[in-house]
Amino acid sequence: MPLLLTETKKSQYEELSLLTAMFVDDEFQWLGNEEQVELWKLTLVTFAVDQENQEMHTLTNKEIPGFRFRILLNEESWLNVFLPERYPEINPECYFSSDKANRQFWTLVNEEIETNLKERKKGECCIFDLYQHIKSFLQFNLNFNNDLDNNNDNDNNDKNSVKKIILICRILIWTHHLLSLEKRKNICQWAEELEIWGYSKPGYPGIIIAEGLYDNVQEYVSRLKNLRWQAITVRSEETETFENYDDDDNNVSLKKDDYKEYLKLKLGCNNPGISEMKNMSEISSRMKEVGLEQMFLSSMKIHKK
Repeated sequence: MPLLLTETKKSQYEELSLLTAMFVDDEFQWLGNEEQVELWKLTLVTFAVDQENQEMHTLTNKEIPGFRFRILLNEESWLNVFLPERYPEINPECYFSSDKANRQFWTLVNEEIETNLKERKKGECCIFDLYQHIKSFLQFNLNFNNDLDNNNDNDNNDKNSVKKIILICRILIWTHHLLSLEKRKNICQWAEELEIWGYSKPGYPGIIIAEGLYDNVQEYVSRLKNLRWQAITVRSEETETFENYDDDDNNVSLKKDDYKEYLKLKLGCNNPGISEMKNMSEISSRMKEVGLEQMFLSSMKIHKK
């Protein structure tokens, strides 16, 4: 009589099924020899068929090695993952890798991964949440590292001014679906509260594109992630910086709300909020109008002919 699949293995397979469906092209890569990769793929396909047919999940006679894979964080960085036999009862083994990161930055990111894993709840799958956290961490720190490098070159010229960096963030969120009227209401209300502009598209998949001050956008993403989703991921995140000089007659000073004039998704709308679009074509047209069509197309893996 075949052995039933343990809850631990079931959780692993469910999480991996979502991850492989969420990330396309080369964003998700298995790390193993040809035989291991084929076995991992076959295992997940069998699990999906059993789920669809509502059959009891059973263990195969063949021993399945621990899953190893990596997920693309940006064009040059990866989150590498190994799932031990008892995951999610115990922590996964994860580390950051990049061909262009220096040793100091590599250490910084891996320490953040270690801290995040220590804070996770035992028994809960965490790879996607970790991916989201590290992706945002990279974006935030890379921008500020660049700002610090640039600022050091100009310190002598700015001794009489107080320079403030205004950071604007723009994100595209993909969800498995967006049907709930309550979620759609939250998407709009939270955007107004946090002074965020953008668009959304309900249906399969759900799309949310938002822009505003960096901290506000990160709070917005955090609130959305805390809702119940089958799957949700930030497919694209961009940031821009603007400098605000105070008490310096030689520089143009930005007023409190002047940064809003630089928001591309604002598109002439005075009041913040998310405008709901009917379909992909309508969103693509709006993004093209504000010069962000490529962000939309690349995030959705649409290749324009």
